[in-house]
Amino acid sequence: MQLSLVSDKKILSMSRRTDPAWFPEKFCRVLQEKYSPERVHTIVIWTKHPVVFLQQPYRDLLSEYDQLYFHLTITGLGGTEIEPNVPNYKDALSLIPDLSAFVGSPDRIRVRPDPLIRVRKNGKVIENLERALEIVQSACSYGIRNFSTSFCFPYLKVVQRLARHGFTLLPYSTEMQLEILSRLKKSSGQGVVHACCIPGAPVSRCIDGELLSRLHPQGEQCAAVKAKNQRELCGCTSSIDLGWYAMTCKSGCLYCYANPG
Repeated sequence: MQLSLVSDKKILSMSRRTDPAWFPEKFCRVLQEKYSPERVHTIVIWTKHPVVFLQQPYRDLLSEYDQLYFHLTITGLGGTEIEPNVPNYKDALSLIPDLSAFVGSPDRIRVRPDPLIRVRKNGKVIENLERALEIVQSACSYGIRNFSTSFCFPYLKVVQRLARHGFTLLPYSTEMQLEILSRLKKSSGQGVVHACCIPGAPVSRCIDGELLSRLHPQGEQCAAVKAKNQRELCGCTSSIDLGWYAMTCKSGCLYCYANPG
């Protein structure tokens, strides 16, 4: 049996640090100047705004690359005070067929009802679990088979930001988290729900070099070395992140750890 050689092409992550939908000119310029298509195995795109990538200037430029893989975050909170500048979940879900056609397969899209969050405001508890279950089921009807989720982490700046808006963050116990993961898995049918850095759950990879190799249109293999400087429970493959925390995302999500305010 002939073994496939591992390519020296890079995996780009665009971006863990900001939603690239808000900065198309900046990201397009970086790609054109530093990362031409022949240097790139896959561009992994993280966004809550899929429509932007189906339009110019992203569409034509990204079409030149061999493989795109989308992490499409849909929490069910879009348009609320918690995610004020994010699309409604039904609008985002409706774009999955167009996005699948753009990247060549629904297997190159992972839908993320992430994070799951529970807060109290004015005596009322607000959470997105039931909506997340609906999102998973709806995405499955479009051929999506991979999902990721996590729980809102109580970083001090996140707790303080929520408090300024009148919200108190309510924690989920470990037992509750594992039970919720089980419910999400049932909603996915034959799909896979990856737990992103959740204690007690299997370690997962949001950027998965082995998966990206299997999905590559030309069958090119990429290096699957574990990324450095990630959280202990993160199993992600090494990649180059193109974003900067200084490029503050304009989605306005109150739970965002990347937002300095």
